[in-house]
Amino acid sequence: MNDARHSTTPVLAVVFDFDGTLSTLRHGWERVMEPMMLSCLADGEPDDAIRAEVKRYIDESTGIQTIHQMKWLAEAVRHHRGTEPLDPWAYKAEYNRRLMQPVNERLCAIEAGQKSREDFMVAGSQALLNALKLRGVKLYAASGTDHEDVVRESKALGLYAYFDEVHGAPPDAEDCSKEAVLKQLVEGAGLAGERVAVIGDGKVEIALARAIGARALGVASDEEARRGINPQKVKRLEAAGADAIVGDFADLRAVLDFLGFSHNAALGFEGIRTASTATRENLVTINNMLTPGVSPVPVWGNAEFDTLIGRIRTARQNSRPVILSMGAHVIKNRLSRYLIALMREGFITHLSGNGACSIHDFELAYLGGTSENVPTAIEDGSFGMWEETGRWMNEAIIDGYLDGYGYGESLARYIDRHRDRFPYRDDCVLYQAWRLGIPATYHIALGTDIIHQHPITDFQAIGGASGLDFHTMCKSVSMLQGGVFLNFGSGVIGPEVFLKALSISRNLGYETFDITTANFDLVDLGDYRKSVGYEDPHYYYRPRKNIVLRPVSRGGMGWHFVGDHLATIPNLYKKLMAKG
Repeated sequence: MNDARHSTTPVLAVVFDFDGTLSTLRHGWERVMEPMMLSCLADGEPDDAIRAEVKRYIDESTGIQTIHQMKWLAEAVRHHRGTEPLDPWAYKAEYNRRLMQPVNERLCAIEAGQKSREDFMVAGSQALLNALKLRGVKLYAASGTDHEDVVRESKALGLYAYFDEVHGAPPDAEDCSKEAVLKQLVEGAGLAGERVAVIGDGKVEIALARAIGARALGVASDEEARRGINPQKVKRLEAAGADAIVGDFADLRAVLDFLGFSHNAALGFEGIRTASTATRENLVTINNMLTPGVSPVPVWGNAEFDTLIGRIRTARQNSRPVILSMGAHVIKNRLSRYLIALMREGFITHLSGNGACSIHDFELAYLGGTSENVPTAIEDGSFGMWEETGRWMNEAIIDGYLDGYGYGESLARYIDRHRDRFPYRDDCVLYQAWRLGIPATYHIALGTDIIHQHPITDFQAIGGASGLDFHTMCKSVSMLQGGVFLNFGSGVIGPEVFLKALSISRNLGYETFDITTANFDLVDLGDYRKSVGYEDPHYYYRPRKNIVLRPVSRGGMGWHFVGDHLATIPNLYKKLMAKG
């Protein structure tokens, strides 16, 4: 990234140009406009001066409303031919007729499944919109293209739902939609200049951003390849005063850093309300303690998915979170690639796990294997005493925490700095989450993980880094209205962290009642919605209370599904990826 100005202050709103910045559906529009203009300016072969004039104007006018380009054409016809031109709207109608032929062919190819949406998007576009939406950023699309066309094309590409507003050109007016949006943001919403960013491939939007003090990110997109740099656009954007220039959004971290998001978003605790324990009803007291050898010992012994898929789809269509909590056996059951695929497809917006999840994931990234034979290793005290795992993970956590990063981010950044040590990082869940701008948080119980045995262990750093991850988890949970929380096999940490994050969110006034929860495990709870008392062992099964029942007591729906992760997670992916 060519970055001339950088701020660590996060933006609150981003205005995107659409064509050439996110969408390549209209790629080649210049090759449609140029011959149309030349045919209007000359009966036969136009001379070189006219050709150069038209090329120069098209380059300079990229991003403005088409009607203004057609007004220029009308004046050029009057000047060069000495005749009365057609009405500019007539020229616009002819241009649109010519342009929409290839655009409609591309849209039909998407609808027929012959082409994917990604074939007509600048690389990384959806990942960027998703990452910004997860951080609560207001997103606006502003285009010189007719409004109904921008709406139709953004929907066809699956991008429309990400935007708070989509503004195209009024079909029968000459108002500048981009200017109107910027004015509304800065003056109407009272946002300071640098809290707004404008991202586009034309000098019009970049110049407008500079005029109001907003951050200006130029996109010098090679629309043919959908990635890489177009040198001609670089010159245009540099002249317009772009603060930084990219060819695409594949390096998502660099773009997020430019926008002030080098750290995961976190929820502050300053507004939490407390109450005195003098007002609390205590269930356990000195008077009802059980006494060994005195108190009697009780006798004990052995003894829905499409709807959930629909709720997950609805949540993501509405840009609501889907948080996936897990125990370490999801990684040990060799399902890392399913998790990465679910993140890349936009279905998972937050991953959370315990320390063991991070250890098995980390070991796979450098060693290509994990999970030692505990029964024999524990006999001589060699269990968990591994130099690389213990040293490298502790180094990552200590260094990352000193720089203000949470546990998951610290591990991912360490892997990125030492790529030569991690040849299998493409299959590392926490690293790929970080590259996609998706939080991967780890909630640590001190003394439970093998890296806590290493001589360089710093429990203050581990606790501090995990604490930062808890703030990040609270941020995601605070946005959960209309969203989904899934738990796979975490019997204690996941359910407890979720319930506390939910309580904090509601304490701070966040609406988090219309939510969907689901727990996946091997434990058969029978009629798990039936009320049970203290004498039933199922009462003490945390996922039943903390995930399935209590969070949805005022709305929403909770489920418990019985099944092996090897069946449930692949079926989750298959159902979500199925058409319909």
